[in-house]
Order: sequence, then structure tokens, then C-alpha cells
Amino acid sequence: MATLAVPAGDLSKALSNAEAWLPAKSPVPVALVCVRGLMLEITVTDTYTAAVATCVAEVRSGGNLAAVEITREDLITLAKRARQDGTRKTLSRITVESGKGVILHGAVDENNPETATALAVGGDFRPEWAMLNDLFAIAEKHEPWLMIQPQYMTLFNKVRPDVAGRGAHLVAVPEIGPVPEVGAVFGKVGKYFRALVMTIDEERNEAALGEGGLW
Repeated sequence: MATLAVPAGDLSKALSNAEAWLPAKSPVPVALVCVRGLMLEITVTDTYTAAVATCVAEVRSGGNLAAVEITREDLITLAKRARQDGTRKTLSRITVESGKGVILHGAVDENNPETATALAVGGDFRPEWAMLNDLFAIAEKHEPWLMIQPQYMTLFNKVRPDVAGRGAHLVAVPEIGPVPEVGAVFGKVGKYFRALVMTIDEERNEAALGEGGLW
């Protein structure tokens, strides 16, 4: 079990970002919440995309490592509670206990703050997490970086394609040499949010997004 004291705004952003990235109908309806030292990580995936939202604690008590799977519904509950303190310059306490769950205690400067609880999902951890951890580690090493404004990417949602659900074509064009084969597009937003978006096998998923596309 590990308890972290995290800046309330940072915790709110991390939980809200993870919630936003996990769709309601994801075939992986759980999030992995992990403590590694002073780092809190929330990993989500729907098999086509994946994201790790993180924040750094100022104080940790208890163990150095703890991990638990929670449902999307519980992730939403934690994010909603975190946003109550997210605009305040205070610390929020959060406890992660392997096999048990997550407790968001609220602001440390309140005597009896409202808490939110997320129970652990029973059974073994899903195999996607170890694979995604390796993919993120590989992606982190790639250069050069390109910076884009995320709101411009959402313009693709306004395009009316010839076939419902048709994907957008993107191409990596290096200054010199052939275009490398890309299995996923990797992106960062600031220091504490990373994401992977799977590319689509056009032959296998010719009509639209297709089936599977799994990591």
C-alpha cells in the first residue's frame, strides 16, 4: 500500500485526462492505477489507442510500488472527486493498495474531506499492460519530435467520408531516407501525458476501422 500527497491540480488533470481517453464502450473497460516511487500513473487503452496520465507526489508514505485495476466507472468517480479540489493550491492524498483498490482522501488541509473509493477488479491483471509498457518505452526513444495543436486534429471528425468510419491517412515524411514503417503514432502533451494511436491495416480493415486492431 502506498499513500501519496499530490498537488490537487496535478491529480485532477491526470485522472481527468485518463477518463477522457477511455471510451465508454472500450473492450478494455478498466484502468491500471500504479504507484512507482513518487509517480502516480493511470494507464488506459481501447486496443486502438492507449494513454498514460501521470503526476508526481511531494510526499509518499508506505510502499514504493503498488498497482490495481479499477473500472471505468470508478475512474470517473475518482476524477469527479479530484476536480473538487483541482483549482485549489493544496495537496490531495490518494492511497493505492494492490489487490484492494484506490481511495482518494481529498485535501490534506481539511479535517474531514469527502472521500471517493475505487475497488479493485478481481482476477489477474490484463496482459495489455506489460505490452503497452514496452511500447511506451520504445516510443520514448524515437526522434525527431513534431509538435502539433491537438485541436486541429479534431477537425478530422468534421470530415464526411465516403464510407462511414473511414480512417484518415497520415504519413511520416523524413528529410532524408525512406519513410519508416510505423505501427503506432506516439505523442506527448506536456511532461505528464503520453499516448499511442494504432495505425490501421488497410487490407484487413478495408471497409472502415475494422475488427480487432489489437495491440
